[in-house]
Amino acid sequence: MSEYSQVFAVGDIHGCKDLLDNIHHKIIKASKNKEGEKLIIYLGDYVDRGPDIKGTIQTLIDFNPPHFKKIFLLGNHEQMLLEFISESRNSPFVWIYNGGSETLESYGMDLSNNIDDTIDLTIDKKFRKKFNDLIPKSHIDFFNQLIINYTWKDYFFVHAGINPDIPLSMQERETMLWTREKHFFKPTMKYEKIIVHGHTPKDKIEKFHYRINIDTGSFYSGNLSCLLIENEKLRFIDTLSN
Repeated sequence: MSEYSQVFAVGDIHGCKDLLDNIHHKIIKASKNKEGEKLIIYLGDYVDRGPDIKGTIQTLIDFNPPHFKKIFLLGNHEQMLLEFISESRNSPFVWIYNGGSETLESYGMDLSNNIDDTIDLTIDKKFRKKFNDLIPKSHIDFFNQLIINYTWKDYFFVHAGINPDIPLSMQERETMLWTREKHFFKPTMKYEKIIVHGHTPKDKIEKFHYRINIDTGSFYSGNLSCLLIENEKLRFIDTLSN
């Protein structure tokens, strides 16, 4: 169903469950007395860095208000977590030193047991297996079901962004998860859709003709932001305003 009375997009949460609860409360308030089906699109990066990753994932799973559909996008931090779980050849330390340690600890891992005499962290199959065993199956299913992008009317929702030089049908997964390409961030950038993204934290929401960035650095700013599209008009909700 593409005809939603309201479409919400939530920026990078990064384990800040209290901020997520706050934004959910404000979404419910903004949708009160609004008829029709509503849509919430979460832009990825639910894990890492923040104080309660496990609680954040459980909240995302459990939040099911009536007449709402939820879409969960894949962020680069979930991609790194999935690579760690699947024993990808990619170095696990890139993830662990970029907030993954908080995720491991949130699920009950004690990293001090794996620090050797040189203060280096050692990772082996036993360590990965224990982490896999600690994650509830519902959370594993959540991570495995994340999608890379979502299109609604004139809007293209994605975690990091796109390459403005090629059409949507040719966008690469790596770009959509990781890009910080200068060309994409130019205020004069033009494209076939309006790109709504997170990934690159800013002090405040960036709104241009063809790009809207709603990552306001929740884990260090205390501000989780949300875009609301209603009757072809845009407004913004965040956790710092009343």
